[in-house]
Amino acid sequence: MTSAKERMPRVESLTGLRWFAAFAVFLFHANQIISLPTLYGIKLGDFFRFGDAGVTFFYVLSGFVLTWSFSPKVNTATFYWRRFARVWPALVVSTVIAWVSLNQVWEHSWKRTLLSLSLTESWFRPADFLVANPVAWSVSCEAFFYLLFPFVIRPLLRLRLPALAIIAAAGLFIEWAYWFFVQDLIDPKQYWIQLSWFLRFPPIRFIEFLLGMIAAAALLRGWRPKINLWLALSTVPASVLLLWWGAEQGWWGAHWSQQGLVPACVLVVLAAAIRDVSGRPSIFRSKPLVALGAWSYAFYLVHLSVIHWLMGPVTPSSGTWANLKVLLIWTVMGIALAWACYRWVEHPVERFLRNLYPRRVPPAPPAPPAPQAPEEPQELAAVSEQRTEVVLAGHGVLTQEIEPGLYRSTGSFDVR
Repeated sequence: MTSAKERMPRVESLTGLRWFAAFAVFLFHANQIISLPTLYGIKLGDFFRFGDAGVTFFYVLSGFVLTWSFSPKVNTATFYWRRFARVWPALVVSTVIAWVSLNQVWEHSWKRTLLSLSLTESWFRPADFLVANPVAWSVSCEAFFYLLFPFVIRPLLRLRLPALAIIAAAGLFIEWAYWFFVQDLIDPKQYWIQLSWFLRFPPIRFIEFLLGMIAAAALLRGWRPKINLWLALSTVPASVLLLWWGAEQGWWGAHWSQQGLVPACVLVVLAAAIRDVSGRPSIFRSKPLVALGAWSYAFYLVHLSVIHWLMGPVTPSSGTWANLKVLLIWTVMGIALAWACYRWVEHPVERFLRNLYPRRVPPAPPAPPAPQAPEEPQELAAVSEQRTEVVLAGHGVLTQEIEPGLYRSTGSFDVR
């Protein structure tokens, strides 16, 4: 197994892929507001509704990256502080933006806002209308994952590949079984509210995070499956088509996007990471995509606010191709606002907060003192100095330039 002390190569392709996950969630919410046209008898919006699986990809990727970059030198308190510094600044500023965009009032929004900013929102029943930052529930799930990570990572890294495979299969089975079970408990009169509550339950969503951890742990153990990145990416539309067709045939419910795409998300993360580790070129490591990936968290947090803010100036039509232009305007404005949030709030505030709590590495134990050489009698010391002067003088050094005792051994030296 790769030593945890070694610095692992960066997997920048995953940063680029983050943008597509955030954009998929954007398309999911845009599809709820505008009507897209029909192509060959198939509604394009039927496929956009699978975009909420971008949240699943975020969870898998998060578990992978934290495991890949894990260092035992970082203590638990420092890890928690760094995660807080990473997610909270953008959450605060996006909540302010959501308040303005959605014209929220204090009496309706303050409780939900408090839950959101305290990173506990997913543990409570979803609101019946848009309050606080409606998409920030996923951040409270992430906070729960961060809470568990320090206690899971070390036992996980000690497991061998067969044990990791068994845990991954069991986790996927539990999540799918849970989803089959809860669909029978949902009241049709409150379908969306109860569905959202079940979808947001942090212990179940932790399985997706854990699958990302397992994938990274397997790579750290030297596992290198031959997975073509483009073939892995093709499993995403293939899974979407399968889930859509199965729902049309009545084989399963129409809202299996986040659970049904879990295997494809894990496969894409694995393939992209292996490609980066092997040093092969990847378009997802290009500077534009890496930049968009860096802004993707902010884009995810502000995209719904941008959509509602622009619904007045940019009015969508009814089921026409002109709505694609509306999508483009919303996308550009969302990217611009995300860049501003990242450039002026998220990144600098994160750095400031991280510096408030620097990493504390336990100091190395002091070296044992060097043994003291026995003192020479004064008569022998004087003879030694005289002999040194004579030898050096024989090589062109004047005796009056020599400092007595300068060349006597100190008995030890320090190498840094």
